[in-house]
Amino acid sequence: MNRLRTIYYLTVLALFTIVIFVVFGCVWLLTVLFDRNRAVCHHVSRFWSKMIYRLCPWWRVEVSGQEHIVPGRSYVVVSNHQAMLDIPLLYVLPFNFKWVSKREVYKIPIFGWVLWMHGDVAIERGGTASTKAMFEKCEAYLDRGVSVVMFPEGTRTKTGQVNRFKEGAMLLARQSGADILPVVIDGTFDAVGAHGVTAPHTFQVRILEPIGADEIARTSVKELRDRLNTRMSEVHREIAPRHYQDNQ
Repeated sequence: MNRLRTIYYLTVLALFTIVIFVVFGCVWLLTVLFDRNRAVCHHVSRFWSKMIYRLCPWWRVEVSGQEHIVPGRSYVVVSNHQAMLDIPLLYVLPFNFKWVSKREVYKIPIFGWVLWMHGDVAIERGGTASTKAMFEKCEAYLDRGVSVVMFPEGTRTKTGQVNRFKEGAMLLARQSGADILPVVIDGTFDAVGAHGVTAPHTFQVRILEPIGADEIARTSVKELRDRLNTRMSEVHREIAPRHYQDNQ
């Protein structure tokens, strides 16, 4: 049964991806000259991402904490990172945003092309000049009211747990004067396993209370990093205790 579910979902997803990619490309061609923030493309990406979950009738997405979002405000969004499915899952956030992604991700067919057309921000591994350029581009977006999404762990978890954070997102928030919006997600790590898609399955997105620019300014980057890491780890342990049973 699970094998049939997997074949069904992957077939429908592949066909839908081809069609929506053509639509996305046409929208980009029609708007690229006047839509500096790629807001129209973002709406298409949001529809595309929601459909990735709706095309599987055995999947559910639960979102909480949207009351913490102030309309019209740009954020440095920080989220834990479990799998590639994190990308479409985070499009439940109700505002325009840009990803900060490693340069090699842009080489992935379709996905990488969409990142480029979407105007997302690339960064080279260990490159000082690339890091500086990334900060400048992110600050420009934040100044124009566009949020930026970063995975402070730097890579996907191998255990399902929240790993130790790096400082880049905190540095960007301090330098830009933007608030930090913490988002804890779960469900993508074990959505697809050795036996295909997990069904039924629930994905969770919990939006936490933002950390304001004033608090960021008076807190050291390391303290802010550790405090946020601890806070998000505790919330994740609460919503997904199965990932931490070996530690108890």
